[in-house]
Amino acid sequence: MTGNESWFNSKAGQQLASVATQRIAPLLWPLCGHNALVLQPCAQGLPLPALQCQPVIQLQRASTRFYGDIISDDAPLPFPNECMALVHAAFVLETSPNPNALLAEFTRLLLPEAHVSLLALNPYCPFRWSGAWRGLSLESGAFWTELLVKHGLEPLSVKALGAELVPPALRSVNFILARKRKSALTPLRTTANAVALARNSHPL
Repeated sequence: MTGNESWFNSKAGQQLASVATQRIAPLLWPLCGHNALVLQPCAQGLPLPALQCQPVIQLQRASTRFYGDIISDDAPLPFPNECMALVHAAFVLETSPNPNALLAEFTRLLLPEAHVSLLALNPYCPFRWSGAWRGLSLESGAFWTELLVKHGLEPLSVKALGAELVPPALRSVNFILARKRKSALTPLRTTANAVALARNSHPL
């Protein structure tokens, strides 16, 4: 059942999430701006990456809702459009009742050129077959990357985290850092006058 966050309250879940957070901290530190939203997979006190985006709003998963600085469903999140310089979502897509809607909310909240950071369990990791991740909705890094692109986000970094001796495809965690692209300008209709103007234009 999606929404089962109990594994992240276990010692193994806490350790995996903590190590992954430490690994990506240097990639998030250079990001600056006003307002960051951090979504955590459970109510236990997981460490936060050091962030220059301030203030930081923290939400923790409990069943299918978020608790913390506010109480909210996954969608809609109760924040105005384009108000966040960073959204850091750590292992919350696996437990979301509607991951697609949650990703759409991230896009809505981000300022143009702002960033979203995702940590997600890797369904190809052999640990999955122990049954510990039963009840979690697992998707590949390629799946999440493609979905980010569909929501207008540009992937900047895609990494597999976990034991370095394990081939990347089998490591336990996928990390994706993406940026919200600026809205494209509305194209002008191509008219005869416009074509003539373009032909007669010269660069400065």
